[in-house]
Amino acid sequence: MSKYNHIFFDLDHTLWDFKTNSRKMLETLFHEFDLARHGVENHLQFITKYEEINEAFWADYRKGTVDKKTLRNERFPRTLATWEIGDRELAHALNEEYLKRSPQQSTLFPNALETLDYLMNKYDVHLITNGFKEVQATKLRSSKLDGYFKTITTSEDVGVLKPHPKVFHTALNDANAETHDSIYVGDHFESDVLGSKNVGMDQVFFNPEGDIYPPEATYEIKDLKELQDLF
Repeated sequence: MSKYNHIFFDLDHTLWDFKTNSRKMLETLFHEFDLARHGVENHLQFITKYEEINEAFWADYRKGTVDKKTLRNERFPRTLATWEIGDRELAHALNEEYLKRSPQQSTLFPNALETLDYLMNKYDVHLITNGFKEVQATKLRSSKLDGYFKTITTSEDVGVLKPHPKVFHTALNDANAETHDSIYVGDHFESDVLGSKNVGMDQVFFNPEGDIYPPEATYEIKDLKELQDLF
């Protein structure tokens, strides 16, 4: 018998394949806005530079040194500046289309739905995410994930980001769950594994690329289907 009653999931990079969905949208926008005409070599370079700059903004956002508005409004201008493109209207249009259409993409990690189908018949399943509330709601609807979770906790609602303990305590409270009967599944070592560990929850580190990290997690998996064997 499992000692767990509640399984909490991260969304981006754990269930919803953020990288694949984002790259599809960025490639589409590269062609729709004819960025080659503006001097951007190809869509791969555009995507690479955007991801580098976006991740830097998100790192600052997690540290509290930039706000949501700055993150959203400055990542595309900073990307285009790589090619000395100073067209703020173009950057704004790219940003608006990306924000509107990227969350509508629906690619999930392999075995996500069948694993959730299996788990929800045995456990209460919940979601904790650092993403913005309205964006995450669109992702859930678009990918048909919106019917699986008893509770959904967003960092935007809580006012702080994972790995802050308040995010996990809020989620546990909303779920009427205790740390000893709950486990958290996520891909980000600091935000997910260490964040949940620091509040006393067990953890499943979803590490599909097999990257090397310290052996901190209760469990480590490469495929979501492995959860069916664990639980």
